[in-house]
Amino acid sequence: MRFFRAALLVLFASLASGAFGDVELRLSSWEGAEALDIQRAAIQEFEKLHPGITVRLETVGFNDYFSKMLAMCAANDAPDVGMMGFERFMPLARRGVLMPLDEIIQQTPEFQLERYYKKIVDVHRLDGKLYVLPRDIAPMGLVYYNKRLFDQARIPYPDGSWTWDFKERPELKEKDFLWVMHQLTRIGPDGKTIHWGFSPGWADLMAQSLVYSSGGKYLDNDQHPKKLLFSSEAVERCYTFEADLMLKQKWIPTPTEITTALQSNTSQLFTQQKIAMMEGGIWEVPNLRKAIPRDSPDAFDWDIALFPAYKDGTRAFPSGGSGYSIFAGTKHLKEAWELVQFLAGPETLKRVAAAGLAQPAIRDLARSEPWLVGPNTPPDKKFPPSRQITDEAVQYVHFAPSSEFWPDLQSDFINPRLDEIWNGEHTAKEMLSQIDREAQQRLDQMNTQEDLPPFNWTIGLMGAGAILFAILGVVYWPERKRKFTRRQKEASISAYKFLLPWLIGTAVLVVGPMLFSFLTSWADWDIITPAKGRGAQNYVEAFTQDPRFWLSLKVSAIYTLFSVPLGIVGSLLLALLLNVKVRGMQLFRTIFYLPSLASLVAGVLIWKRLFQTDGGLVNTIIYGSTGKGNFLGLAHTLEPLTTNGGQVNWLGSEKAALPALIIMSLWGIGGGMVILLAGLQGIPEFYYEAATLDGANAWQRFRAVTLPLLTPALFFVLVTGLIGSFQVFTQGYMINAPGDSTLFYMLHLYREAFTSLRMGYAAALAWILFFIILAMTLIQFRLNKRWVYTEN
Repeated sequence: MRFFRAALLVLFASLASGAFGDVELRLSSWEGAEALDIQRAAIQEFEKLHPGITVRLETVGFNDYFSKMLAMCAANDAPDVGMMGFERFMPLARRGVLMPLDEIIQQTPEFQLERYYKKIVDVHRLDGKLYVLPRDIAPMGLVYYNKRLFDQARIPYPDGSWTWDFKERPELKEKDFLWVMHQLTRIGPDGKTIHWGFSPGWADLMAQSLVYSSGGKYLDNDQHPKKLLFSSEAVERCYTFEADLMLKQKWIPTPTEITTALQSNTSQLFTQQKIAMMEGGIWEVPNLRKAIPRDSPDAFDWDIALFPAYKDGTRAFPSGGSGYSIFAGTKHLKEAWELVQFLAGPETLKRVAAAGLAQPAIRDLARSEPWLVGPNTPPDKKFPPSRQITDEAVQYVHFAPSSEFWPDLQSDFINPRLDEIWNGEHTAKEMLSQIDREAQQRLDQMNTQEDLPPFNWTIGLMGAGAILFAILGVVYWPERKRKFTRRQKEASISAYKFLLPWLIGTAVLVVGPMLFSFLTSWADWDIITPAKGRGAQNYVEAFTQDPRFWLSLKVSAIYTLFSVPLGIVGSLLLALLLNVKVRGMQLFRTIFYLPSLASLVAGVLIWKRLFQTDGGLVNTIIYGSTGKGNFLGLAHTLEPLTTNGGQVNWLGSEKAALPALIIMSLWGIGGGMVILLAGLQGIPEFYYEAATLDGANAWQRFRAVTLPLLTPALFFVLVTGLIGSFQVFTQGYMINAPGDSTLFYMLHLYREAFTSLRMGYAAALAWILFFIILAMTLIQFRLNKRWVYTEN
């Protein structure tokens, strides 16, 4: 009885713990190191104020954050609360995985939504419903300026009254933004720029400011777009104007000059005093404070001003902003709302403001200390002195489109074309027209897919089962008439027992997913909402409507055409070299094989350093330390890959990026080398002895003995090399070359699946690739009878 009573006590205690114990909330965040420390401190304070609640913080890098959230929602493993931005909340809100906050706000009378900037609140609404409680707002029209360079040029500091026009107006002097930019640009006697007058944080930032302030638009509707307006006169004029400032006047550095030639970014160039003015957001402040310490002899005074208005007085520029959302699957709505209120509330925002990381979304906090400079501000945080203009800037902000289609259009169609404008490879008119043509076609497809009927999984599964049984029938049909003895049957049963784990694994992990993928390829499915039937339209779209399908196939084919032969020849030469019997040969073989085992990501990072335009090992060998050399005539040979006759910009040029990746592919020839080396060592020595007795020289022995007997190994390397080359992904993903020069087929497939969340179309692309590789492999096996040596 004592044991029984104890068991009951334990049972009731466990039930009570489950019913009345602590509530655990999962919080997802993309914050960086410094902001993450503030967030952790805020969580600790929240847990002290709410003893029954614990918060588990889950961090994800910003670049992968929204893809991770979509994947977690698809897996029914979404957090309770997550950081969210206006650019990305709409896909989640439309799929029903975010909780509208209006009702719970109404049930919280002490909560004052009117304290928040109205613009940042409204941009987080969809169809009138609020899905994100804002934490910060980030106007991007702040111009950081170097007072020292202004003093040297004898130009008064900006007071916010300057304007801009499409031409320089010298008569206005410091009231004209272009005149100031021109005066602050300095060119050395050697023709190289000492410092530029101005640079946006990224090239498109200035263009957006110009478009918005001159009355232009990119879409007819930011949340529900039907038409793109990139080729409109207003947009085309602004992009042509900025491109001319970069490429003709040289008052602004090109992206290539910033990221490749100088191995830096805009903020670093500003701290190095190579840029007199820089456009950006308030997030630059903490890094600038660290990079320009007040006790440093190279320190200079700096401040911020608003981006100039257009000549008619219209001022507008982009803005960022973020906040917190509650996921619809949370089981602790009340506690999640308490956490959201605290993280986006006054106490936490004061900490963020004191660190200078983000402008509070609560307006009265953005108009007082610690956000503004005051008597209690520490000396190291008094820069920039004019921080009060951040509040003024809010009235001029223009938020980017929040349509769920916008990120897809940007990454696939818009940004690659804009890169070609800034690099001077094409005019703004050509590229903007191409953006409108290609992206409009894609936008029309996305809008029409919303009216599709539900996908019939029953018929689909029946079809998949029929396919599976047909495959099994083809395999076992020839065996139906064979007679087995009892001993053979027992041996077969024993064999199948040993094979059973492998058969189960193959069925569950290979055949099952393949059949499911095949079913998915006939649907329009984002793996969150119910699938819609699309029939063969995914395949029709690939071949007839998606220009990037043919482009990615072309890029992969060109890469294969050059990288596979080069890899085979390199592997063969290396294997011949390492087949010599000398002391320490095992060490050399290991050294040459190691790169093929190393992380591909690490290898790409190494090659990015080698391919630097200025100071990279490749260009140093070709052009010498002075940049005027011509090693083995390579500088002259590579001239078609250069821009304006300079050095080859391997990873920053659309013409040179793919050749660079082909060269990079030689990094992994150690794998083929090992196979061919094994083939060489498997050739009997007596063949060489017989050939030598017949008077054959080294070349004749290689051509008549080595090469024929090595053909099985060469054939294996060829087949696997072709298969692998069509599956290249990491190199193109990490290099992110301008335009679509490195848009490999697998990269296109990945973007369709995890950026656009078009799993049905991505599955169709995967099956098309499967049949392409299958056809190529069958052709090779058909042709191998003519040249592959076999002993029988």
